[in-house]
Amino acid sequence: MNKKHKKKLKRAGKKKKDKSAALAAQENLTKKLNMFDRLPQECSACSQPFPQSRQAHMSWRVVVRHAEETVRLFCPTCQEKAQQVLDTHHEV
Repeated sequence: MNKKHKKKLKRAGKKKKDKSAALAAQENLTKKLNMFDRLPQECSACSQPFPQSRQAHMSWRVVVRHAEETVRLFCPTCQEKAQQVLDTHHEV
């Protein structure tokens, strides 16, 4: 086996590895996009309706659980309450 043959094999292995990584990334993105249609129209904690504004899209939080295939949406008020509960729980 000469240098050119080794180099060719090394290049082929790298190409195969890169291709499989790209396919895995594409599959992961597809799964996430398929979960997007499950997005609720209201807060999962307090049932406040989700306003269709730019600020709402920046401040509301989406939680996706792939194992259970659930998508939850939380308003800023519920996020603050959850953070307060976590802070008091960690102090004890």
